[in-house]
Amino acid sequence: MRKVRRALLGCIMAAMLAGCSPDMQEISDIALVMLTAIDYDAQKQEFMFTVNCLNASTNSTQNTRKLEWVASATGKSIYDAARNLRSHAGKVLIWQHDKFFLVGENAARHSLYEVVDFLTRSRDIRLTSYLIIGDGNAADLMRSRSESGDLISNEIVGKIKNELFWGKSMTLTIKDIASDYMSPYRGVATGKLSKSKSPDLERDVLFLNGGSVIRQGKLAGWLSGKDVLTLHILLKNKEWAGLMFAETVPYRSAKLSLQMKVVKRSIRMTQTRGQPGFDIRIGLSGDIKNVDQPVNAADPAVLREMEEAAGRHVEQQLRTSIRGFQHDLKVDVIGLADLARRYHPTAWEGMKDRWATDIYPALPIRVSVDVAIPNIGMSETLGGT
Repeated sequence: MRKVRRALLGCIMAAMLAGCSPDMQEISDIALVMLTAIDYDAQKQEFMFTVNCLNASTNSTQNTRKLEWVASATGKSIYDAARNLRSHAGKVLIWQHDKFFLVGENAARHSLYEVVDFLTRSRDIRLTSYLIIGDGNAADLMRSRSESGDLISNEIVGKIKNELFWGKSMTLTIKDIASDYMSPYRGVATGKLSKSKSPDLERDVLFLNGGSVIRQGKLAGWLSGKDVLTLHILLKNKEWAGLMFAETVPYRSAKLSLQMKVVKRSIRMTQTRGQPGFDIRIGLSGDIKNVDQPVNAADPAVLREMEEAAGRHVEQQLRTSIRGFQHDLKVDVIGLADLARRYHPTAWEGMKDRWATDIYPALPIRVSVDVAIPNIGMSETLGGT
């Protein structure tokens, strides 16, 4: 009898396991959100939520262009717009595959705080996704065609990964932006997505160049590619540790093209007659890649001259960018306030109330750059015999 009971119990359990859960969804009913654009209409005082989606049933043999579709909705808040989007989407939207969010310029200037607050509160959104500010309307940028013929979302992710190899753009994750974007003392720089005419395709294409500065929850201004490179050089970030960037340095009547990387950086706060200041020291290593005239790089004196010329060249670039941060932008994007607060807490207590308005814009910042060229290439005499 006991064996019969066990057999019946096993049959019942097997029958229960064979059933389908009512919470299960067919893959044909799911759409993967690949890119999200957020805009703001100041006249209507409405947010627009636009998504670029891919059917989950898409396989590698199908034309992904035909299965890529866009839906949008508006609302008085971002949450309202996101919910209204459900009435336009014919499938269940899944955000876990969305690798970055694109915020239009109007929305970023109106209230980037509301955008980041929504993104960080939603459990459907990964905090490791990137956040980019669009130069113009985000939905219009989203609808641009890719240069490679791939999904526009995949192409932009590729552009973000390439930032490490040229240094004139930087894109932060939602998590990194949320850490400092509301600070009253400093600003945060992230990526800037723009549209430009392609000479070979004769149509507009998207590109990442320069950056956008966020201060106290709003877009404060734009950075050029050289300014972003300055931030890469000055800021210590493990994701940028392998950054290699190109510089063309004038030396006598020649032009040297160098591949450089940061090997040492130091930023220290000093006090001179009771007034704060900062000393910045940067060590760079550069390899000569090409030169437009013959240069005897095997001569130690000539090599040292080239190193000094490269150091002066980068120094000037850093000083120009830092002056722009202080006097034009008037935003501490380097994070000097964090260094003062962390290492000089007593002095910081007397500065913090006047830091953004009086102290930072007039702060003396001294820059010193030392360049070493350990590799001159295969030929001792560059540019010819």
